[in-house]
Parts: sequence; C-alpha cells; structure tokens
Amino acid sequence: MKRVGIYATHGAWSSSISMPREMFYMAQALGRDSGGFEVDIQVFGLDTQPVSTFGNFPITPEIGLEPGADLADPEPPNYDAVILPTLSQINAQAIAANAALYPWLQRQHSRGAIICGELTGVFLMAEAGLLDGVEATTHWRYADNFRRRYPRVELRATEMLTLQKRLYCSSGVSASMDVYIHLIAKLCGQAIAQQCERFCAMGTRRNYQRVSINVDEFKQHEDAAILAVQNWLERHHAEPITIAELAARFGISQRNLTRRFNRATGESPRGYLQHYRLEMAKELLVTTQNSIQDICFDIGYESMTVFGRRFRQYTGLSPSAYRQRSSQ
Repeated sequence: MKRVGIYATHGAWSSSISMPREMFYMAQALGRDSGGFEVDIQVFGLDTQPVSTFGNFPITPEIGLEPGADLADPEPPNYDAVILPTLSQINAQAIAANAALYPWLQRQHSRGAIICGELTGVFLMAEAGLLDGVEATTHWRYADNFRRRYPRVELRATEMLTLQKRLYCSSGVSASMDVYIHLIAKLCGQAIAQQCERFCAMGTRRNYQRVSINVDEFKQHEDAAILAVQNWLERHHAEPITIAELAARFGISQRNLTRRFNRATGESPRGYLQHYRLEMAKELLVTTQNSIQDICFDIGYESMTVFGRRFRQYTGLSPSAYRQRSSQ
C-alpha cells in the first residue's frame, strides 16, 4: 500500500489540501474498479486540532506531529509522498510557526519520500534545507523574497514546475495539478494517471517536456512581475492581446508596464509576443506536419499575408522555404 501525507496548517489554502486529496481518492477509486491497489491518504498537522485555512474552511488533521517524535502514532508511518500546501502569507511568523515540521520533513525525505511543495509551500521545503543546491520554483510574487531568504537554492522563477531528487515544486495551480498527475503515475501507475487526468478533464495540461522556445535571452533579469507577464504571454500567445488588457490584468499602468518591460528585456511587450509567436512557428514548421495555414492561426495570426511577411522579416525565408531547408 502506498501512503500519501498532506500537510494542513493555519493560513493554508484549503484547495491546496483538498485538491490533491481528492485526486488521489479518484486514483484509488479507479484502481479499485480495475482490481488494483489501495492508497492510504492522510491529512496531518502539527497536532490534531482544527486549522483555520485562508478560505476560512476548518480542516481537522487526522494525525499530528509531536515535538521530538515523528508522529503521534506508536508506529510512525513512512510516507511515499508528502504534499505541502500553499500558504496565504509568507513571513517570519509563518515560517517559525511550522518549525516542528522541518526536521520531520528531512527524515521523511531521507527515508525515500517524495516531497511536493505547491506555490508558497516550497518555502517550507527550503526552510527544511531540502532544496540547497537543487533547482526549485515558487509563485512569482514571492520569487524575490525566496531568492533573498534561500540563496543556496537554484531558483528557477520562470519555470512552472521543477522535479529533482524527489523534490517537486510548482509555481501555479495548473502546474500543481500536473505534479499530482505525475505523482499518481509514479505511485499508482501510468494507466491510472491517464484515467484520472481524463476524468478531471485536464485536456489543456501543458507538455513540460516539449522543446523550449528560445526566449532565455529575455529572462536574464530579476523583475519578478515582468517575468510573470512574460510567462503569461507565452501561455496565451495564440490569443488576441492588447497592452491595455495586459496592464489591467497585472495591475500596472500601460506606461509603467512598457517602461519596465523594455528595461528588463530590451523589448516591448508586443515585440516580445511577436518574437515568441515566430519562434513557435519555427518549432512547429520543423517538428510537425501541420499546414502553414494551421500554424499561422494556431500561433495567433489572423492573416496569412501578415504572418508570411513577419516570418520572412524574422528569418529571411518564407515559412515553406524554412520548412524545406530544415528537412534537408
């Protein structure tokens, strides 16, 4: 039997506790229907008193940590995976309030457990010293704080998720769901993970293993807000986007957005979007058999004429000539 522990603490997002629990319950139900396995899913806390979550939903841990001991049970369990939720606030008080967790996390990881941190839950992993010398990511708003507090961690603020040394970090809710599907695949099997993914209607799940688009040169800066804008543009590159809508979404004036974006990347937001779309077009021309018209529309252009002209200006070749040359 596989065992999964989900940590509940004051100020956590209740959804970051309930979502992985319910996804694993779904995996367990699917496995049972196929005559498969059992998964023991426990919510644990510092003690068994109800915790008040960010959404004001009380959650009562089934089992609690004790000072100087692993767990309150006579036979402390070794988990196959431990999931740490998103915390609504990250400050010295919140970090100190979870002090009893950190040595326990170290022991669980040393015994073979996978440790997963969702968004700001990654701070708990770092505070335990698990991420020293390891790549990690976290929510973009807290990236600068994380970088200052944990200089030994190789923070990859532009990544949606990182998976290294049984340490899984995610920087967004959708990426967290992807991590849980990946975890279900490891613990319950690929077939169950695929069924669970279909049942949860995760048809838009990103393929994080695809060839990356060449925008690294534009991300060598430390403006976390602009990194978030860049990541959003990349995820929504095929949609009609105006600077006014972009500025409103991120709570930045159009003028300040354009100024900061230029200062951080050397490009305007619109220029960055065009660069990304054209890099995507290059990738699709080489790696797929999609028609040029389909590629044009898929990357966000509404006119073949405009796409052809901009592609030629960018590469010196027409889309068809670029595809032909790349296939030789």
